[in-house]
Amino acid sequence: MITIEVTAIMGLKALMGGKKKQILTLPEGARVMEALEQLCQTYGSALEARIFNGDRQLDRGIVVFVNGCVIFALAGLETPLQNGDTLLIFPPVGGG
Repeated sequence: MITIEVTAIMGLKALMGGKKKQILTLPEGARVMEALEQLCQTYGSALEARIFNGDRQLDRGIVVFVNGCVIFALAGLETPLQNGDTLLIFPPVGGG
C-alpha cells in the first residue's frame, strides 16, 4: 500500500467535505485515475461530475499536479503514484 496527500482547493474543497488536505491509501502501482476514482467514491456524484466528463477524462479546466508537475507533462491519468507523493487538484479559475 502507498499513502499520498491530496490537496483540493476552491470549489473542489467544498465537494470534498471542506477538507483542503487529506491522506489517501492506495494499492501499490496505483495511478492518478485510481486516486481520483477513490475520491469520487468517497464524496459522491457531485465531485465526480465536477472532475470527469462523460468520457471519463478530466473535465474542461480541471488540472491535476503530481509533486508539482502537471500530469499532462507526465502520463496523464495513467501517471503512476508512489508512496509520499502529493496530488493537487486545481479547478478552473475565472476572472477578469
